[in-house]
Amino acid sequence: MNTATVVVTLLLAGLFTFSSSIKLLGVPKSLAIRDHLGVSSMQWRVIGALELAGVAGVLAGLLWPPIGIAAAIGLALLSIGAVAFHLRASDRVAEMVPAVIGVALAAATAVLHTV
Repeated sequence: MNTATVVVTLLLAGLFTFSSSIKLLGVPKSLAIRDHLGVSSMQWRVIGALELAGVAGVLAGLLWPPIGIAAAIGLALLSIGAVAFHLRASDRVAEMVPAVIGVALAAATAVLHTV
């Protein structure tokens, strides 16, 4: 495993640890985003739990790459869904940046595990 894989995986894990924790802890700014996007409170918690599971998976992938690849793909799909919700809400590009970064880091993590 090369250094780039470890660094990108840790960046991805950091991003989604933050994202999942604000959802699961009910941080007011996160709840405002949830309401703006039209997501139910149950869906928001499920998304937060899936993000946290993805973090565990990509970190485990540092020891067993297949699980890291699967988890990274799952996080990429969650992020694509976030972009879709932002587009549906007619959000500006600036509001989509974290989701787009999530897609990029997740894709990079999956690809780096295969080289």
